[in-house]
Amino acid sequence: MTIDEYLASVEASLRDDERISRIEEPVISLASDDFNGLFRCRVRFWDESYLDIYEVVSTELGYPLRVHYAYSYLRHGKRVFRYDNAPHHPEILTHPHHKHVGPDDHLAPAEQPSLNQILSEAAMWLDS
Repeated sequence: MTIDEYLASVEASLRDDERISRIEEPVISLASDDFNGLFRCRVRFWDESYLDIYEVVSTELGYPLRVHYAYSYLRHGKRVFRYDNAPHHPEILTHPHHKHVGPDDHLAPAEQPSLNQILSEAAMWLDS
C-alpha cells in the first residue's frame, strides 16, 4: 500500500460516513514520499460538535502505521476527549498511547484506537 492509497482511503471513508455532516476545508493530505505522509482535517457532526483528526502515517511495511496521531472531540466548545501518542506521560501503562478525558484533561490509559472507534465514541455523545 502506498501512502497516496492510504490517504485517499481515509478521506473517502470520512466522506461516506453517515455520522459526519461535513468535512471542513482545508483537508491536508500530503505525501512526503511513496510511503510517508500526513492527514489532517476537522469533521463536523449534526449538532456542530467536531472531531479534529491528525495522523502521520507510514505504509513502508505494507500496511498503515500511525507514527503520530491525535484525535480531539469537542462539543459546545469544550473538549470531551482526546487520544494521542505523544510520549509525554511515561507513567501511563499504555505509554505512549493515552487518552485525555473532559475539559479538565483527566489522563487515562488507552490502546491506540482506530479512526472508526473514535468516530463511534464521538457518535455516542450525539444522542446525549
